[in-house]
Amino acid sequence: MAQILKHSEILREIRRNENIEEVHGDIINLMDWLAKAPKYTIFRINKLRKFDPEIIEVTLKLQCEDLEFSRIPKFYLLKPDCLVLERWPDDENMTIPETEVIVDASCAAAVLRGAHVFAPGVMGLPTNCQLDSFVSIYGDLEEKCKKGLKVQYNGRKIFVGMGQLKMLRNQLYGEDLEPSGIAVHTIMPASRLPVINETMYPKGDILLQNLPSIVCGWVVDSQPGEAILDMCAAPGNKTTHIAEMSNDKAMITAIDKTVKKVEKIQANAMAHGIKCIKCYAYDSTKCWSDASTGINVGPPFPSNSFDKVLLDAPCSGLGQRPLLLNKMTPKMLNSYKFVQRKLMKSAVAVLKVGGKLIYSTCTITEDENEGMVAWALQEFPCLRLVAAEPLLGGPGWSGCGLTDEQRVLVQRFGPEMDPLRPVDDLYRDTIGFFIACFTKIEN
Repeated sequence: MAQILKHSEILREIRRNENIEEVHGDIINLMDWLAKAPKYTIFRINKLRKFDPEIIEVTLKLQCEDLEFSRIPKFYLLKPDCLVLERWPDDENMTIPETEVIVDASCAAAVLRGAHVFAPGVMGLPTNCQLDSFVSIYGDLEEKCKKGLKVQYNGRKIFVGMGQLKMLRNQLYGEDLEPSGIAVHTIMPASRLPVINETMYPKGDILLQNLPSIVCGWVVDSQPGEAILDMCAAPGNKTTHIAEMSNDKAMITAIDKTVKKVEKIQANAMAHGIKCIKCYAYDSTKCWSDASTGINVGPPFPSNSFDKVLLDAPCSGLGQRPLLLNKMTPKMLNSYKFVQRKLMKSAVAVLKVGGKLIYSTCTITEDENEGMVAWALQEFPCLRLVAAEPLLGGPGWSGCGLTDEQRVLVQRFGPEMDPLRPVDDLYRDTIGFFIACFTKIEN
């Protein structure tokens, strides 16, 4: 797993510290953590609809019988809109099938999260396989497996689970073929996460979503009648969450750069039965103009237009787990903070005095997290950092531009244990994520 964050320049950028030995120790622990899938599967529940937990219990019992296991995983509602499933108990044995299916790294990561293998992700499959036979699923860690490989792959690979074959070579490979659908039905991921998905319920009833993303919606805490801007909204998972939290009674404006992305937000809202979201294809770095006549005509918006602004910023995404392959270059990594600063300027401009600005990323770097908070506080005297409640993640990193008083106001989701704020295991075993909250005062 030492290849996960392979550039020494990137390692230095993740967390700057004068103590080199301490930095390298932190990085190694962080890399190990990033390489593993969280041991919880999290679904967001649409509070506008009725949720029946018995469906999941019945499904888990059937899987338990098929696997000849003695106990089903524990599952529970953390809040009315958050369902937690723990992984299968570790006291059961699995027999690993000899036949190997090779999948690309992104597919392998999805399998470790409990997903099935879809046809486009299959790189190698032996010729002598039979439908419904049991196979081992391996992820290609170097992107060197050529599509359509017939023999055993001897490159760097990782076992990610076992499953049942649902497609053969003649359905997967060929000049005129564009295969789709489930190629391998995952039975047990190596992470031992339950194979549970959204198709068990009507579309829009439940949504597979990372826990910190759900916490981000709780921090927004949308209320009926509030004017809320979601600046980088696609595909709309956080947008629909804040709409549901307001009982579909907030006035939510969702922006993203392209028509295609906006169509995803609209489709998501429709599936969730939400009507309070207005969507626009627009560049959020330019969403402010005092020449505008009001928020009802669309972007750009005048100053002091919104009660709350959610800036879930485009980021390097280095908090995703399991992170099996990293293609980030130092140049790419350093570019994100400049876009984030432009977005922050627009967010501050359109936020009302007394309003609430929520900034979040799904990455682990200092520049995009604590560094952004420190920059914003210096750049905008009208901003005050306030507690990003509910404070469920750990405090911000030390030595990254924030005082201890400021560190405890933000929340960083990661493996670290910081005496400033103890964190439950559930909130330490998530993806890497960061949330900060500001309020705007009279300048």
